Amino acid sequence: MVNETRLLELAEAGVKKALEVGADQAEVFANAIRAVEVDLQKDDIHNAITREEATFGIRVFKGGAEGFATVNSAERIGEACGLAVEMARVSPPDPKNGLAEPAPVTALGELPDTEIAALDVGRLVDMASDLLSSVKARDARVRVDSGGVSTMLAHRAIATSTGIRLSDAGAWASGYLFGMAVDGSDIGCFDHDGQTVRRYADLQSELDAAGERFVAKTLGALGAQKGESFRGSVVLSPEVVSSFVLGDLLSVLNGRAVRTGRSPFSERLQEKVFSEAVTLFDDARLPGAAASEAFDREGTPTARLPVVEAGVLRTFLYDVYEARAAGRAPTGHAQGGASARPSIGASNLILSEGSIPYAKLCAEPERAVLVTRLSGSSNAITGEFSGVVKGGFFLRRGDRVPVREVMIAGNLYQALKQVSGVSAETRWLSGSRRVPAIRLDDISVTAG
Repeated sequence: MVNETRLLELAEAGVKKALEVGADQAEVFANAIRAVEVDLQKDDIHNAITREEATFGIRVFKGGAEGFATVNSAERIGEACGLAVEMARVSPPDPKNGLAEPAPVTALGELPDTEIAALDVGRLVDMASDLLSSVKARDARVRVDSGGVSTMLAHRAIATSTGIRLSDAGAWASGYLFGMAVDGSDIGCFDHDGQTVRRYADLQSELDAAGERFVAKTLGALGAQKGESFRGSVVLSPEVVSSFVLGDLLSVLNGRAVRTGRSPFSERLQEKVFSEAVTLFDDARLPGAAASEAFDREGTPTARLPVVEAGVLRTFLYDVYEARAAGRAPTGHAQGGASARPSIGASNLILSEGSIPYAKLCAEPERAVLVTRLSGSSNAITGEFSGVVKGGFFLRRGDRVPVREVMIAGNLYQALKQVSGVSAETRWLSGSRRVPAIRLDDISVTAG
């Protein structure tokens, strides 16, 4: 496997070559990975592989126009440089184009976990088998449709003609489960669970916890009944908060959305836009977190970034292009790898916890719906949403009854002004989002 030192040497050589063939500016971003993957399908181990690959992304600017090419062989970097320059020659110029300027980057001080890096196919097969067995031992009615356990050791490097020279490495281990529970003719909804860690010491406990949650979720969907129609409270599980609430917020709280007129918050910096219960920040330097990194896809140093504080909008996320367009400094939020141009995204996105225990959050309303999975559509520009609750529960003073495909609808941004509770407990999801459950009011609930 190509290590980070060698990757940086190749990236530097690629920058030199791109300039030789006509680029005004050049960037080479390189990834090299070693992955071990064991897949589960239909309650059995399906496949086990080890793969290694290196990818090089060459981005150039010529006359204000951008060109990009990617290759998976160091021997083809020169070829890709020429292709990127040719693409730039036929692309329209943009005065906002250009590379990041070098800035001091402080290393995270965390080396790849050697025990994760040492995990081989045999060890992962054992782990996957144990995970599957533990699920079946908890309840034979639970079926694992797919899942797996995997590890990845990754090196990355970036070099630019503006003087950026950076490299680092990381190691991760993951496990996930997807399936449902079946009890005779009673078939529950599909659900999933999993986790990603950077420390081997955390791996087994996280796999055990994911398996336990998965069993509880799938069994909880059995015996679903018809719900009730009303207008009132819904409790969003951490999974729904992550996929729905944070998903929509990220799509509008960034520089590109502001520039293109797709953010309803573009003129509302330093204003209170949500309830005081909402505090959202991104921390790419959080120790031990799976998505932590010292620099982003463009070589910009990362930092802890408050986005919303007690309901007040503090900033948007910027990469170099959008920062230049807005007359601001980049925030270190260019994401991606060597196979594509950088795009704006978050790292360790954290919605702060509240003060209400989760059980109380569910028990306080006279009636409410607990949303554990939501399938539907939303308009991130207006905030309007509607969707079908999959595997949800009708709550009456905390008593839970599984319900069949209840529909909920409302306006997310209005609802976030009326948050009536945030759980004191939080969960890491996929290792990159830490979120609580939240309770929203004045939501339309329609029984299926």
